Amino acid sequence: MNAAGLSALLTASAAPWRRTRRLALLSGILVAVATIALLALSGWFITAAAIAGTAGPTMARGFNYLVPAATIRLLAILRTAGRYFERLLSHRAALGTLASLRTTLFGRAAAAEASGRLRLSGGEGASLLGRNVDQLEDRVIRAPQIAGAFAGLSVAVFLAAVTGVIPALGVMLCLVGACVMTSWLVRRMLPDLARREAAASVDLKVALAEYAAAAGEIAVYDLIARVSSELEHVAARHDDAQFRLARAEAAIATIPTAAAGIAGALALATAHGGAALAAMAALAAVAAGESIAGYARAQIRAPSVDEASARLEMVAAVGVSDPVLALPAVPSLTIITSGETHRLMPGARVAIVGPSGCGKTRLLATLAGLRADAPQEIVVGEHAVAEMGLYRLRQQFALVPQDPMLIAGTILDNLRLARAGIGENEIWEALSTACLDQEVRALPDRLDQWIGEDGAQLSGGQRKRLAVARGLLAARPWLLLDEPSEGLDAGTEARLVAGLRGWLDRSGQGVLLVSHRLAPLALCNEVIRLGEG
Repeated sequence: MNAAGLSALLTASAAPWRRTRRLALLSGILVAVATIALLALSGWFITAAAIAGTAGPTMARGFNYLVPAATIRLLAILRTAGRYFERLLSHRAALGTLASLRTTLFGRAAAAEASGRLRLSGGEGASLLGRNVDQLEDRVIRAPQIAGAFAGLSVAVFLAAVTGVIPALGVMLCLVGACVMTSWLVRRMLPDLARREAAASVDLKVALAEYAAAAGEIAVYDLIARVSSELEHVAARHDDAQFRLARAEAAIATIPTAAAGIAGALALATAHGGAALAAMAALAAVAAGESIAGYARAQIRAPSVDEASARLEMVAAVGVSDPVLALPAVPSLTIITSGETHRLMPGARVAIVGPSGCGKTRLLATLAGLRADAPQEIVVGEHAVAEMGLYRLRQQFALVPQDPMLIAGTILDNLRLARAGIGENEIWEALSTACLDQEVRALPDRLDQWIGEDGAQLSGGQRKRLAVARGLLAARPWLLLDEPSEGLDAGTEARLVAGLRGWLDRSGQGVLLVSHRLAPLALCNEVIRLGEG
C-alpha cells in the first residue's frame, strides 16, 4: 500500500478523533473488568451468604454483607456507565472518521473519473463510497472490544488463580484456545464467502442503478415484468451469498460461548478454598466469555472489512495530493493557440469562438480541471494547467457547463454546492442576476422547493439559469460560461446578459465565454478564435 493509499487516508481521517478513541478504549477495558468482577463477586456473595445462613444465627449475624453489596452496586454502575461511554465514544470516532474519509475518497474518485484514470458506474460508486466505507467502521468500533477481551481474560485467569493453579490453567487454556480457534476458522472459512457477498452486493447495486436510470424506457416498452424477473435473480444471488456468510459467522460466534461454559465447569470442578471461591472462579470464567466474544466478533468481521478495504484501495491509490503552488489571488491566463499567444489579465472578458467541434468546450473543461486533453498550451499564473491539479483549479475557475448537473434536492441545496457560508441575500442577488428570482419566489416552497433528480421539475431554461446562479455564487476569480443562454427566449436572454454585465462590473471577475448566439458575446471585449491556422 503506497503512502497515499487507504491506510494513510484512514490514519489522517482518524487523527482528529485520537483522544476520543483512547477514551473509548479505556471505557471498553472498564466494561470488561467491571463485568467479570461483578459476576464473580455476586457468585461469591450469594454462595457465602447462603453458607452463613445455613450455619446458624450466630454465623449469619457475623457475616459482613454491606461491603460486598455496596461493591456489587458500584460495579453495576461502572459497567453501565462504561458501556454507555464505550458505545458513544467509539461510534462518534467512527462516524467522524468515516465522514472525513468518505469525502476524501469522493474527491479522489471524482478527479480520477474526470481525468480518465478511473471508470465507475453509478452502482459501483454507490457501493464503494457507501457500503464499503461503512464496513471500515468495524476497525474503529471493535478496537475497544478487543482491548476489553484481553483485559477480561486476564481478570478471569487471576480470579481463577485465587482458587488454585489448575483452575487458572484450565480457564486460560479454554479462553485462549477459543480465541486461537476463532482466528483459524475465520481465515479458513470466511474470506471466500466475504468476497462472494461483496461481489453480489455490487452486482445488485449496479443492476438497480442501471435499471433506475432507464425507468422511463422500461415503462414505455412494457419491460417491467422482464426487468423485475432479472432483478429477482440478482437479488436471490445476493440473498444466498449473505445467508451463507451469516451462517458461517454465526457458527464461529458460538465458540467463545462454548469455551466459557467449559472453562466455568473446569474452574468449578477443580477449585480449592470452598464453595464460595469456586463459584467466584466459575462465574468469572463464564463472564469472560462475553469479553472474548468481542474479540471473536472483530475477527469474524475482519474478512468483510479486508474485502471492502481492497476495493477502496483502487480509489485511494489513483488520487495524488495536489502540489502546493504559489499563486496570486487572481492569476493571469496565457493561452497559446496555433502559434498565437493570448495573455489575459485578471478581469478580462474573453469570447472563445470557432466552428463546432474545434474544442471550445474542451478548453473550458481543461481550465476547470475536468479534462486534460486541450490541445492549447495553457498557463495559469506561472504554472502550466497540467501542474495545477483539480483542487487548485477549482479555487480559480467556476464552470457553468452547457449541460449542467443538478443534484436531487431543493433549489437551496443546489446553490449551496457553490461554496460554504453563502448568505440568503447573496443567493437572491445571484438568482436575480440569472433572471430566476421571480420564478423561485412564485414557487410554493421558494428556495426549499424540491426539484427532483437532475432538476427534473424544472424546465431546460430554468436548469441553465440555476447553474448560472450557482457559478456566480462560487465567487471564483474566473467564470467559465458554456452556452449560458441556450434554450432561452430573446427577452430572457437580453435580461440575463444585462444581469451578467452588472455582476461582472461589480465583482471584477474575469470571464471566458463560449456561445453560438450573438447576444452573450456582447459581454466580451476580447476574442480567441479556435480551429484556424
